[in-house]
Amino acid sequence: MQHEFSLRAEWNTTQSSPHPKRGFLRDVVIQAEGPGELHGSAAKPFHGDPERWNPEQLMLAALVECHILSYLYVAGEAEITVEKVSVRGELTLDAGANGGQITGATLYPEVWVADAMLLPRARQLHEEAHRQCFIARSVNFPITLAVPDEHQMPELPQFSSRLGAPIAVLKPRQSKKPSQVSGNDDARLAALRAEQEAERRRRDSSEDPNASAQATRDAAVTAQRTNAPAEQTSFYDQVGGELTFRKLVYEFYQQVEADPEFKAMYPEEDLGPAEERLRLFLIQYWGGPSDYSQLRGHPRLRARHMPFHIDAKARETWLRFMRNAMDTLDLAPLHYDTMWEYFQRAARAMQNQV
Repeated sequence: MQHEFSLRAEWNTTQSSPHPKRGFLRDVVIQAEGPGELHGSAAKPFHGDPERWNPEQLMLAALVECHILSYLYVAGEAEITVEKVSVRGELTLDAGANGGQITGATLYPEVWVADAMLLPRARQLHEEAHRQCFIARSVNFPITLAVPDEHQMPELPQFSSRLGAPIAVLKPRQSKKPSQVSGNDDARLAALRAEQEAERRRRDSSEDPNASAQATRDAAVTAQRTNAPAEQTSFYDQVGGELTFRKLVYEFYQQVEADPEFKAMYPEEDLGPAEERLRLFLIQYWGGPSDYSQLRGHPRLRARHMPFHIDAKARETWLRFMRNAMDTLDLAPLHYDTMWEYFQRAARAMQNQV
């Protein structure tokens, strides 16, 4: 099936800068039925108006927009709930005495999804979206797709008018996959279970609480040593590893314990198991050991929370407790903002009542 598209572009001479003097204006008006007018010009190096869109940027905009729309289609086919897609593009034009041409473009796509555990799969879908993009399939220059392992742009980048209308000048930092854990998986799980058993004995026994707490700490140290990362690269490592998430979740559940109405949502009177589950999940999500999945399987966050009545009030209470817990941590501003953005998205995704 063929589809036809049309538009009209117009340039007019002026008394101040008549054609064909070198100083003539490069301003062009592009018109199409529906969107109306778009004001274009040449890029700044070619004596154009930097406040108007230049052809190179319009080409790049077509690639970026097409990728986003293609991505939303393939994500829908994969039944992944997408909350946000952001694509930053860069394009190279080689120009000389005999003319010029575009020699390549690079797209840096990012995606935010409702179910955090589907994020790796969601990132893989960028390749399929790129293959399906009509514009990318039609150009004769190479396009590189660079999907980062971590979100690179928590805030909008700075802009420059170097080549015309504002373009992002933030350079991509080289991302690495979450650090791999050294040591044997069986040994790590054994150490983790030893910690769990020590914690259970502490709750169930009447022995000296200080001695029991020391046993729990000793087990935690064993587990942490077994889980020692091979290289400090992941968000988990950057914020302090297991101890940071242990404190975060502990401070969160202290507030749950003190709020009878909110605590009533939990099926277990003892909040210890819930605290452990959340701690292991957050550790795994932010790039630490994958003990959560090895112990409990796929997180299935929405499915696991569906039996509980989670309305806007419960969501806001959960977020308030989590923010209070975050405030007890010594996080850098960027780490704080990144973590808080995730918790807000996760809380919205778990709400199942008006």
